Amino acid sequence: MVRPPVETIADQLFYTTVFIEAFAHESRLTGTGFIISYPAENGLKRPILITNKHVLNEAQQVAFTMPAEDGAGQPASRGTRMVVTDFSSRTWVGHPEAQVDIGAMFFAQILDAMNENGAPPFYRGFGPEQLVTQETANSLDAIEQVTMIGYPNGLFDQSSWLPIARRGQTATPIFNDYNDLPAFLIDASVFPGSSGSPVVLYDRGTFTTRDGTTHIGTRMAVLGVVASVHTRQVNGVVRLVNAGVATFDDMIDLGIVFKASAIQETVLALHEANGVALPATTAAPEDLA
Repeated sequence: MVRPPVETIADQLFYTTVFIEAFAHESRLTGTGFIISYPAENGLKRPILITNKHVLNEAQQVAFTMPAEDGAGQPASRGTRMVVTDFSSRTWVGHPEAQVDIGAMFFAQILDAMNENGAPPFYRGFGPEQLVTQETANSLDAIEQVTMIGYPNGLFDQSSWLPIARRGQTATPIFNDYNDLPAFLIDASVFPGSSGSPVVLYDRGTFTTRDGTTHIGTRMAVLGVVASVHTRQVNGVVRLVNAGVATFDDMIDLGIVFKASAIQETVLALHEANGVALPATTAAPEDLA
C-alpha cells in the first residue's frame, strides 16, 4: 500500500510519541512519551522525552519503540525498539513537586542507539515554542476541543506502528489551576497506557478565540501531558457459589492533564540535575500556562 508522505500537522502529530514498556520485578507497565526538541549548541537539537513519573518509577528495564525510517526520509512499515536493561542507573528527573506527575529524560542516546542498530526512528519533536503560553491560554474559551495522542491499553496500529489519536474537550478551563495544581481536566476516554500522552490544541481551517473573533488558518499548541483518570467505585454482584458484592473502579472519562508550565519546570530541573544550561531562547516557566 502506498501512503501519502508525512506533510500535514495532523500527519506529524502521529510521529511525536514513543511507546514505553516499563518492567519492574515481574510486572509490565505500558505508557506513552513524547519528544520536545530543544535547541542546543551549534544549531543542533536536544531531544527530551516527556512522560509521567509513575511510568518510570521503579522501572528496572524499559523498552522504547517508535516507527522506523525507510531510508528515504519517510516512515517505514516497521518499528524500531531499544531496550535499556539497566534503567535504574539512568538519569531521569521528575517535577520538583511530588503531586505533579511529570518525568523527563534526555533522549538523544536512545535515538542514537536505534540509528547504530540500523533502524533509525522516524519522529517529529515538538518545539519548546509550541508549549502554550499564558497569553494563548487566556485567549482560549472555557471549553475547547483537544486532541491526545498515545497508546490506550497498550494499543497501536501494528502494521504502521502508529499511535491512536483521540479527541475530547476541556472539562475545566485551561487558564484555571484544577485543585490548586498546574493542571486541568479533559472530558475524554483516558485509559491506562494513555499516561504520558501529549494533549494538544489543534484546529484546522478556522478557529474562534475567546473574544468571539473567527480566524482563518490553523492553530496548534501543546497544552500538557495526560497523567491519570478520575474513577468511581461501583458495586457488582459476583454470581458464584457463596456470591458476594465486589467493588470495582469505574473510569468516568475525566482525565487529569498537567500543564505546559509544569512540563517546562520539569525540563529545567532535568537540565539543572545534569549541569546543562537551558538555552536562553527557551521560555521561562512563568511565561507558560
